[in-house]
Amino acid sequence: MYDESWEGFRAFYELAFGTPIAYLFLLLVWKKWFKADHPGWKYALITLVGGSFFILNHYFFHAPFYSLLARSYAVVYLVLYYFLLIRPSAFSVLKQLVAVLTAVAFTGVYIGAEEVARALADGRMLNGVMIPEFVFVLAAFLAFVAIILAERK
Repeated sequence: MYDESWEGFRAFYELAFGTPIAYLFLLLVWKKWFKADHPGWKYALITLVGGSFFILNHYFFHAPFYSLLARSYAVVYLVLYYFLLIRPSAFSVLKQLVAVLTAVAFTGVYIGAEEVARALADGRMLNGVMIPEFVFVLAAFLAFVAIILAERK
């Protein structure tokens, strides 16, 4: 059922580093730009579903069915994003289209943060200085502690 030759090059520290950044982007978009205050579990679920794309990129990146799997997963993500965040807000059609684009931007922010982590770990960003992977995981952990403390009521 699973073949190790399908594995991609994505690493967990990249996912860990990108997660709080993507989550904060989601909060910025919905609380500041759209002035919509959804329950926190919705933001967390969207971040979890977006982050779980890592499973496809790490374990199935070279699988013969990766393209179909990735496209199907993207559709599920967009449908979930729409029904959890956009539809309850009763936006106009134009504002709904902009909100759908924020789902794409969220993905871009997530991937961008992961790429920064990889470049820092590989020494491509700070003139050959290689940041150890555990620093990214520790930074993500501390970021989520700060987010939880800041978001408590």
